[in-house]
Amino acid sequence: MAGTLWGADVEQLRTLAQQFSKTADLLQQQSTQLSSQINNNPAWKGADAQRFRSDWNSNHRTLLQQTVSRLQQESKVLLRNADEQEKASTHALGFDGERVAHGGPADGPATSFVPWGPEWIAEGDSPFRKGWDAYNGVLGIKGAPLGLRDIQQFASTHDEILSSDWRAIWSKELWKSSAAADELRGAFSGTLNLVSGRFGDLAEVARGVGAESLGRSQLRALNAPGNLLGGIGVALDGLDSVNAIREGETGDAVRSGLKTLIGAGSFVPGPIGVSCMVIGGAWAAVELVPGAKDAIDQGFDAFGDFAEDVTSDIGDGVKDFFGF
Repeated sequence: MAGTLWGADVEQLRTLAQQFSKTADLLQQQSTQLSSQINNNPAWKGADAQRFRSDWNSNHRTLLQQTVSRLQQESKVLLRNADEQEKASTHALGFDGERVAHGGPADGPATSFVPWGPEWIAEGDSPFRKGWDAYNGVLGIKGAPLGLRDIQQFASTHDEILSSDWRAIWSKELWKSSAAADELRGAFSGTLNLVSGRFGDLAEVARGVGAESLGRSQLRALNAPGNLLGGIGVALDGLDSVNAIREGETGDAVRSGLKTLIGAGSFVPGPIGVSCMVIGGAWAAVELVPGAKDAIDQGFDAFGDFAEDVTSDIGDGVKDFFGF
């Protein structure tokens, strides 16, 4: 077992720290650019413009700055944890490179399960993960209704096309055009775009229906923080899946695996992405209800136990049939 790594993966910690730092830099950059566009745009006039500028300068920009500061702090914590883990791993290895378990004999393997990643990331009850769940719950409260409205708007806008060719449901351009034609969509998506870091979509909403759209590269750059935050969410769910599999917790593995698939699916355009946004948003929002998360976890645990029993029974039956 020479070279065995236990505890946190130091390189992954440092990679995650770089992602946090990069996200903070992107948020800071986009905040500065948006502030300039919002406050110094002579073409945007009227009461709505003044109201939005006031909200931006007094509330939204402050929230972004707080998020930037927190991401920078967590990046430093990750780097510090990586250094500490590296030192601990070095001390935990004997002169021949064999692993020594905490509290156990030097010549035996570790008997307790040690999840990958630092505790504040790997443990679902850590303050960071609780805060992350609350953040996703807020996104879900806004995202699920938005997704439902997009589905309704798509069906009503393109009903004639769909009646003649159902495959039109997969058209990315049709989904985009139906959303752009919805004059009330901004009331649903403005706050969601801001909190989720999709500043390109926020700028599109601020321009209003019928205004000239941002260029593809500019839109992609403005939405980069949101895409990165979404990617971190998928990575965290994926880490939970891996740890659950390593620990032999079938129910937890299924639950985290579903969350990973839903999170990844939300990046896909068209009906798949919208459906994943509705399902994932509703799931995250429901888990904010006291006791709901525990009930969901218990349901998946029961399913996992049932699946394990069925698999075991099938395996025993096959062995008996062939006389093994």
